[in-house]
Amino acid sequence: MPAAEVEHLESESNHEYVLSVYFASLLVLLMAAIVVSNYVSHRLHLTWLPEAAATIGVGMVASVGLAVQSDSISTSLMDFNPNVFFVGLLPPILFNSGYTMKRRYFFENIVPILTYSILGTMIMSVVTGTLLYAVGRVGWTTKLSLAESLTFGSLISATDTVSTLAVFQELKVDPTLFYLVFGESSLNDAVAICLFSTFSKFVGYSYTFKPMLFALLEFLLNFSGSTMIGIAFGMVPALIFKYTNLRSCLLHEVGVYVMFSYIPFLVAQILEMSGVVAIIFTGIAMKHYASPNLSTEAQEVCSRVFNTVAHMAETAVFLNLGLSVFALREGFSLSFIIWTALFCLASRACHVYPLTYVLNRTARKNCEITTNQQHMIWYSGLRGAVAFALAKSFPGEKQSEVITTTMVIILISIFLMGGGTVSMLNLLQIPRLTPEEELALDKSVKPHKHMRLLQFDNKYLIPLLTNLCGGGGSSVDSPERPPRKSFSGAGAETDADDDADGDDEVIEVVRREVSVH
Repeated sequence: MPAAEVEHLESESNHEYVLSVYFASLLVLLMAAIVVSNYVSHRLHLTWLPEAAATIGVGMVASVGLAVQSDSISTSLMDFNPNVFFVGLLPPILFNSGYTMKRRYFFENIVPILTYSILGTMIMSVVTGTLLYAVGRVGWTTKLSLAESLTFGSLISATDTVSTLAVFQELKVDPTLFYLVFGESSLNDAVAICLFSTFSKFVGYSYTFKPMLFALLEFLLNFSGSTMIGIAFGMVPALIFKYTNLRSCLLHEVGVYVMFSYIPFLVAQILEMSGVVAIIFTGIAMKHYASPNLSTEAQEVCSRVFNTVAHMAETAVFLNLGLSVFALREGFSLSFIIWTALFCLASRACHVYPLTYVLNRTARKNCEITTNQQHMIWYSGLRGAVAFALAKSFPGEKQSEVITTTMVIILISIFLMGGGTVSMLNLLQIPRLTPEEELALDKSVKPHKHMRLLQFDNKYLIPLLTNLCGGGGSSVDSPERPPRKSFSGAGAETDADDDADGDDEVIEVVRREVSVH
């Protein structure tokens, strides 16, 4: 055998060995993170240490040993790859957040959720970016260009409320507050990513006000188009399962359904739109239109698959964050960190309180967001993996400072603010539901009877896309099951059909309204 061929075979063998060790190490760390976070949350009940923080802690401990070795495998484990995050880990998390969302509470609070997530995220991005640009110009911290400041402002405005939502669920906090925070966080990530993509195009280039205005218009069109793609791909599987007999084979039924959950992300990316926006609305639309056309067994299996994959992805994300901590050895600027932390809090206040004031002025009677709820919404704006992944993609010479600052802000928010959620709930005297009150609330019917969208959906779309006649929830009866928990908002308080009863009642009332008219 020629020497060159022998060398090639040895190289391939060594590559396979490195990959095997890498994945084995990653799986061991992932299992350790799951065990530790579960023990902390469900055995020790340490309210000051969220599961997400415990998972990051496992990664940080492992990162110390990996930093000492400094071989190729250790370096790979400590490297937070933004491409893997955005393409492999984030889509199932966001899809599950849309799929498991109780549509009743979401649509009852659709106006404040969209206001907070879209307009609020834009306010946070601009306020944070502008203030950082100003203090940099006067020499108080790192000097960034306006484009760099707005780009950084958009990425640091991406919130991650996993720790807060886990506590909300555990303590049975009022569902309205839960879904205001959950809904905003789910869509906030998508908006922040779109804004980051828009502003980052101007880094390193000269620009005027007009191109920036067109860029913001492009952002709005991108967001709207991605939303339409997501809804459309939620309707397509509904038609497929309505007019094909896939129920005869559970494997085929589940396989096709699960594959449809990822396709819209790829299609939106190919069309240079936002895959993260598309996949959130795909989750909402598939649960609403396609799920009723599945068999009972398929609904159960798909729910468990989506929840499990999302939970594993979330654990991997926070583990990876912890592994990356000690890989950051440059770009530390104390002044930049302090100013960024202060402006994050200030911009969050500029976003929550003025917008809530406007919302309360136009809200129905007894539907206003209380002052203490506003304080809790402001407090819930933690930062997480999306911000760090965007920081890793930050263009320009200031990337190292942006990455390090973002990591410090994430650690502060998750460990300090996330760990203080219970204390803040007690301080603000946020009401909690007893099991009896929770059951009564789930059985109550308070739909938006005046919403033409719900009337149109029930009168035309439900009969067209599902096997239901005249509106209703699931086409199959689902057994009562206790909800499964995930330490993230994506899987919190939800199940395949745990919201079916509430949604059935909402749709039934709207159906009666339509028939009367």
